[in-house]
Amino acid sequence: MTRVLALVLTGLSLLATACGESESAREAKAMQGAIPQRLRPDGSIQLSPEDKTALGLVVAPAADADLPESVLRFGRVLSPPTSEGQVVSPVTGRVVRAPAVQLGSAVRSGATLVEIMPVLDTPDRISVGAQSAEREGQIEATERELAKAEADAARARELAPQVVSAAKLQEAETLVVTLRARLEGFRNARTATAQAQTRVVPVTAPMSGAVSALNVTVGALVNRGDVLAQIIAGGPLWIDVSVPPDDPVSDRYEVTTPVGPVSARLLARGRVIDPDGTRHDRLVVDAAQGSELTPGSTVSLQVARNVSRGVVLPESAVVPGVDGDSVFVEISPGVFSARPIQIAARFGGRVRLASGLKPGESVVVQGAMGLQGERLRSQLRHVEG
Repeated sequence: MTRVLALVLTGLSLLATACGESESAREAKAMQGAIPQRLRPDGSIQLSPEDKTALGLVVAPAADADLPESVLRFGRVLSPPTSEGQVVSPVTGRVVRAPAVQLGSAVRSGATLVEIMPVLDTPDRISVGAQSAEREGQIEATERELAKAEADAARARELAPQVVSAAKLQEAETLVVTLRARLEGFRNARTATAQAQTRVVPVTAPMSGAVSALNVTVGALVNRGDVLAQIIAGGPLWIDVSVPPDDPVSDRYEVTTPVGPVSARLLARGRVIDPDGTRHDRLVVDAAQGSELTPGSTVSLQVARNVSRGVVLPESAVVPGVDGDSVFVEISPGVFSARPIQIAARFGGRVRLASGLKPGESVVVQGAMGLQGERLRSQLRHVEG
């Protein structure tokens, strides 16, 4: 009886397992059927018009055009001397409040940037101490003179006019008024000195512009003459470029920025060769294009040379990969195939190809990365299936 019961239970377990596997398989097939199979057996991708719109694809024919060779160079962004101002601490002290501006913010000339509570350094303490001691001595001496003068004037009033003449009385009273005024002046000077040592000193902007550097923290001790901030007025920027001494100049330069390339032009060719064997050319970038450049930063740039003809595409058409660059070609309506390419030159947001395409072929010039993502997802689903 026990053996029969065991056989029955084993059979039920196997049946349940078979049913579960069958149900899982059915769910997988249902999911695969719900997902459009865009990847074709030959590796191309077929899209419907709705798919193309969703991916934002733009297709254009490959053009036969001119594009120069380019050489990579590096430069340092500079601000012209007339466009840069430094904010210098007028006193030694501590920053008592957070700066009234932030890095990159626009300021007007005369606007308060930082407030500093003066702290006397050693030479100033010695000087102020000597001045205070001298002033205290002057106050004490004047107080003694005033007391004597007041006593003399009181005695003169008692004796006038029988013993002391009116002129002598007037002279005594004038001396009292003079000494009182002198004493009041000394005391006011002492009060002003004490207040100056505890009065917050505002540091203002010397010019209108944008804050390009801010070296201030609350509670920090700054010395007289320390540079607290830098202000850049609107205008063109310079780029100091290090090049080999025999490097020819060009009329076309392109600076790389986070938002794309910007054009620069040659301002002056370097005339001095540095000890390391390089010369420094000076480029200029117009104010309208230099908003993404920060003075003091290092940038890369392309120097154009030797214009050549070939198949030219927008750089947005290129899909970089581990095995090399590629583009997507529309081989038939709605069908796209990846094509490996070799790039001969890059300049001005465009590339000239050494191989891979013929003029007139339809290439995805916008949305290529989305198409690459669709290709990888389709391959992944194929591997998982």
